[in-house]
Amino acid sequence: MKFSPSVALSAFTLIQELLKQFVFVWRPRFVFSIMVDQFVGTWTLTASENFDEYMKALGVGFATRQMGNMVKPKLVISVNDGVISMKSESTFKTTEIKFTLNEEFDETTADGRQTKTVITFENGKLVQKQSWDGKTTTLEREIQEGKLMARCVMDDVVALRTYEKA
Repeated sequence: MKFSPSVALSAFTLIQELLKQFVFVWRPRFVFSIMVDQFVGTWTLTASENFDEYMKALGVGFATRQMGNMVKPKLVISVNDGVISMKSESTFKTTEIKFTLNEEFDETTADGRQTKTVITFENGKLVQKQSWDGKTTTLEREIQEGKLMARCVMDDVVALRTYEKA
């Protein structure tokens, strides 16, 4: 069977267009799934370093800091149709945020701050940036050796919280 160059070029162009759709439509969902799936599950706080100092830097009051230092929250992370949910559950308070990566949203934090928040995925980490009243804090979450490590940064104060899968 003989094909003219124009028919072969048309077939090639059609295949290219189909592949572009496959790459640009299917691949981001696949990559998104790989990126976030490692975080999905229920995690229990097992260690916390310098968290009181971090809360002080945020401006959290004494009584709330005392409760924050005592509780061992569960962090439940799930994904539904590209929307990520992070729910922190404790006997003191339960909070939940739902978000899409790279899209700013309004957040009410466990300590009552009203923030503008954006969460991105950078170098294997979920990076959460909260901004309020001219201040900014960053929470970086990553999986290391099967544990979820949360690095909380406010100015020059750094807290590290370790969670293990429940």
